[in-house]
Amino acid sequence: MDYNNQYSYYQNLYNMFGGINPILDEKVKKLRKTGLIIGCGMLGFTVMQYVIAIFLQIFNLYDIYASDAVVQTGIGAIGPFFYVFIPFIVPYFFYTEEEKKSVDIFNMPKSKELFVFSVFSGLLICSLGDTATSYISAIISMLGADFESPSSAQADSILGYALQVVAYAVVPPLVEEFALRGIVMQPLRKYGDKFAIVASSVLFAALHGNMQQIPFAFVAGLALGYFAIITDSIWTSVAIHCLNNLSATIISIYYSIHPDESMVFYFAIEGAILIIGIIALVLLKKTEKPKLRKDYSEIGTSLKYSTFFCTPTVTFSLLTAMSTSMDYTIINSGIGALLIIALITMIAFLLIRGSLRARNDYRIEKSPMYTISIVFVSVISFFMIIKAVMLPITSMMQ
Repeated sequence: MDYNNQYSYYQNLYNMFGGINPILDEKVKKLRKTGLIIGCGMLGFTVMQYVIAIFLQIFNLYDIYASDAVVQTGIGAIGPFFYVFIPFIVPYFFYTEEEKKSVDIFNMPKSKELFVFSVFSGLLICSLGDTATSYISAIISMLGADFESPSSAQADSILGYALQVVAYAVVPPLVEEFALRGIVMQPLRKYGDKFAIVASSVLFAALHGNMQQIPFAFVAGLALGYFAIITDSIWTSVAIHCLNNLSATIISIYYSIHPDESMVFYFAIEGAILIIGIIALVLLKKTEKPKLRKDYSEIGTSLKYSTFFCTPTVTFSLLTAMSTSMDYTIINSGIGALLIIALITMIAFLLIRGSLRARNDYRIEKSPMYTISIVFVSVISFFMIIKAVMLPITSMMQ
């Protein structure tokens, strides 16, 4: 009897007689621990941003940072090393040896053809995700809620343009891919590649902290995770991420130099991405590629997602992203407020439902940590709903 059949045999035996399943319980505990560790990395991301802001204030650099575009872009170029790389490298040391080894996917793709087709297919998906997000934002804006993203000064000089390329198209792809497609996604692959891709994509979206970017980042994360896995190399997702950010940066620089130009340049870049991407996608389908790894843990889809996302650290990180996105949301009408309240309520419902499932499953030992998650969700969501109600009222009073 091989391991998988033997495991299934004992799994069915425990399920037949009811009660705690020690085999399943052990696997759930391991996933729960991984979720806690990854969530600490997410929390570190938030904390380090405050640390950098405090540092600038203490050394009287904040005014210079806010007023000097070159300084702002320069700090933006090194910032990800502090608020992404450091927070996610720390959890790495709490991984098991097996999990640490899984993070090492820095080998070059074995198939050059698969790499090239994957990169341009991924770039196409990112572009389509960005376009879809723009339409969604436009529809929501018509309903009375405007989503914004953090603004930054435009450095109109050769040095400034060079720093923009480094700050947006070089450093983030390297650091964020190491964190999300490496530290986060790889250890989760033992629970199935689809789960690992989705989980890392949700957290990747949450890192962006504003609703103008979150939907796009989720779609992009799915593509980045998938192509990193089928090519067995993180350099594939780095290349996709880099080209996507580079195209956006080039467009931004071009229109800062030529503010009165038509949209021809923009459509030329996007058209090239569309045509090349479609060709690459067709060729990719004809290319032999490995299949996604299936889940042999037998935890079950619902319990798996609940166990991971509803650990206190991951839940708190997701709520922090929601709260931060409220700072970049302008509510102009009652309908807009209702829309935001509905969104907050839906996410809160899913997190509370998942916490209850992870806490009450009869096959595993109850964990009090999910009660903590329920408290987090209830309290933070309540204050976010109050804020959503007050925003249009405050706007009308002004």
